[in-house]
Amino acid sequence: MANEKKDEGVGDPIKILLEEALERQRNAMMDNFAQILQRLPRSDASASNSFSGNATPFKVQVNFEIPIFKGQIDAGVVDKWLNLLEGYFSVHEFSSREKIVFALLKAALHVKDWWETYCKQKDENTDSLFSAAPTWNSFRDAIKEQYYPVGTYEDEYIKWTTLRQGRDQDVSEFTNLFHTLRTKFGIKDTEQHLILKYRGCLHKYIQEEIEFLNISSLGTAYRYAVKVEQKFKQKKRDFGSANLKQGKGAPKP
Repeated sequence: MANEKKDEGVGDPIKILLEEALERQRNAMMDNFAQILQRLPRSDASASNSFSGNATPFKVQVNFEIPIFKGQIDAGVVDKWLNLLEGYFSVHEFSSREKIVFALLKAALHVKDWWETYCKQKDENTDSLFSAAPTWNSFRDAIKEQYYPVGTYEDEYIKWTTLRQGRDQDVSEFTNLFHTLRTKFGIKDTEQHLILKYRGCLHKYIQEEIEFLNISSLGTAYRYAVKVEQKFKQKKRDFGSANLKQGKGAPKP
């Protein structure tokens, strides 16, 4: 095609070559885009079945480097190990049993021996004829009780149950602590109960301001609490500056 146009003296050969190259690039991009669309999950079953031939599911590859837990009596090491496992499980759907097995594969042999002994003792101390299978939550709690330093687990849990916003603690700082402790102890409560817990830990003046608001999530509760705190601080600054001006203008005795 380019040679014919060149022979006829119609068009610029360089321009024609550029247009052909752009056309090939556009076609390649459209092919890639079509392949990506085929891998995306579809809402209707009929559409998904029509592309179920050789198409592979669309997945995000995430690499986790989980070290071997050697059974140290160290709360920081335990928390880091468990948090890495939780991150891995958020990507890969495992049952509770599979999570426990995977965790034990990432632990020293004596940790596995301890867990087997722990389960046997628990079964012997259970009066019921039907002992419940261990869950991931029960495994995680048992690991913390065993490998936290003496008294650390109890002290940290008491910190959660008696949690209150500090006198000079900002809402954002307190909220970070709230979520940290909640994650550390695997608190699995309803959203409404967590909102009530969170609100009850805040300063009294913030509680009174948001008490009758329709709050449906912790994120909403946090935003309202920050807004009330900012409003209170602004009033305090305004009151202080007003007193300062009044003091400067007052007649000297």
